[in-house]
Amino acid sequence: MTKAPTTHLPKQVRDRDIIHDIEGRVFVTLGYIQPQDRTICFLKYVPDSEGDWHSGNTSYKRVFWGGVDSVIKGMSLVPSRYLIDDSHFHTELLELPRRDIARYFSPELRLREIIREGPVDELEAGAMQLAGIVHDTLDISFDHLGVTGSISWKAHNPERSDINMNVYGFKDAWRLQEGYSEIVEQNKNVHLGGISDNCLGSSKSANRLPKPVFNALQTLSSRRRELYLNGRGIGIMPVLLPTQTPIEYGSEHYVSLADTPVTISMEIEESEYGIFMPAIYQVSSRPSQATQGNVVKRVMVYDGVFRGLLQPGDRVDVTGVLQKVELDSRRHGREGEGFYQIMVGSKRGYGKEFICAPRLGD
Repeated sequence: MTKAPTTHLPKQVRDRDIIHDIEGRVFVTLGYIQPQDRTICFLKYVPDSEGDWHSGNTSYKRVFWGGVDSVIKGMSLVPSRYLIDDSHFHTELLELPRRDIARYFSPELRLREIIREGPVDELEAGAMQLAGIVHDTLDISFDHLGVTGSISWKAHNPERSDINMNVYGFKDAWRLQEGYSEIVEQNKNVHLGGISDNCLGSSKSANRLPKPVFNALQTLSSRRRELYLNGRGIGIMPVLLPTQTPIEYGSEHYVSLADTPVTISMEIEESEYGIFMPAIYQVSSRPSQATQGNVVKRVMVYDGVFRGLLQPGDRVDVTGVLQKVELDSRRHGREGEGFYQIMVGSKRGYGKEFICAPRLGD
């Protein structure tokens, strides 16, 4: 198998880009809030002679299996210079310096290569076929579709690898989000499955979520769907372009106000960025003892289980870390202003942060 197509490292990376460091470790970028001189990411594979993934003459072992706990474990396997006390998030994060990035893989170029040269196995064939279906049904350009995961750097194993894809841009991401039923209606070999079929159906999710939360999420599962092509689930993640991100790195600073998560009742007001990573929901709530008398105006979600589930009008109970959002006066032109948010998917509160929806909107 030839090497996967790489390209120059762009000025700004996107969520779910694939990069290798100079030691051959494989990282996945995490979220659209990214500094310019480093890349916030998590470690997914490491070179290992006994690993089950292979690219070229190198074998790799997978070290990321989903969840914040897996992200934290990966932080213990990288050089200390990769661990940064981040000024935006006010916590230690894995941030790969640009000078240590040896290879950058473009999911769009990889999909283009598969279409141009033809698939070499059933996984590549599935990615190409679904891309064609999405393009033909919803008129989403192939330039705004990509194949990620191990397929992007040609390390996939048809017996154990999944097909993971991206759709790029706010408009096309929502076109897909609202077009799943149209795809199924026009393509007999495609059907829909909810997140209960995969993520929520896993024993890991069931074990870490309290039973009422798990049951509530199963009810919500119809809100975030996955396409099944010939019986194989293929996730397509919505990814914002760098020019579309609602929060620029350094424009805000998140200061945690408590050591343990708090639970707040609120109503979802806006969810246009709720399908992306991080998911953002604008909310209305009331001051309470849990919020130290403050009004929470936003929920930010870095736990993928809770991404893309909520809609305006939903009344939800959110358990997460209470944070003061301080606005950078140099960018916002206002000294001392800010607001309060709940962070779900933090290092501090992992395993104790949830979203329950006791009443859903229309």
